[in-house]
Amino acid sequence: MIITIDGPAGSGKSAAALALAKRLGLPHLDTGAMYRAVALDALEQNLLDNPDAIAARCRQIVLDFDWAKTPAAILLDGRDVSDLIRQPRVTDITYQAADNPWVREELVRQQRNIGRQCEAKKRAPGEVAGGLVTEGRDQGTIVFPHAPFKFYLDARPEERARRRIAQLAAKGISAEYNELLQQIVQRDMRDQARAVGPLSRPKDAIVIDTTEMNLDEVVETLLAHIAKKNTLWT
Repeated sequence: MIITIDGPAGSGKSAAALALAKRLGLPHLDTGAMYRAVALDALEQNLLDNPDAIAARCRQIVLDFDWAKTPAAILLDGRDVSDLIRQPRVTDITYQAADNPWVREELVRQQRNIGRQCEAKKRAPGEVAGGLVTEGRDQGTIVFPHAPFKFYLDARPEERARRRIAQLAAKGISAEYNELLQQIVQRDMRDQARAVGPLSRPKDAIVIDTTEMNLDEVVETLLAHIAKKNTLWT
């Protein structure tokens, strides 16, 4: 059973997807971490000015997730880069991986493989069937268009900027509100205008505005919608 959660940066999709996965006892796939890891590799290999080389490296490197950790750690050729990919210098260049059609094609293939593997996993009697909670910007539209549960989380840009500042502050990184708000608006425009894997709301997705909601309220809302369609998930 695949559950997709899409939405713009700062909408709360990552935290909600992780919390939902915990509640359901399912793996949580952070697809954005995969693009960040490719961008980090391109930075380390001095390939940022060469899209073809970035794509070639994407097909050569090995991206894995350590599902024993919560959230799952992302491994780049066996190296845990979970913290490195969250640094502002990587955030600023991730679009060079995300906008690359060959990178997109390869990572979509890998994400679908992960989905198949998770769905095929045997579960103990009485437990929820195998599945995956996956989040990103094209999960319900491109990667898993036939997923039975699709959600699109959104929030006002001002609230998303406030959340991002809090996240950075927790890591000891300072940021200026107006500058960050402008970056979020520009990022939305860039994500929506992408030629491949653009940010868009799946037509059959349930839309949830998280602006005035805390994490527990968002997760309970997701669970309520899931329970309406499948009593095994209650």
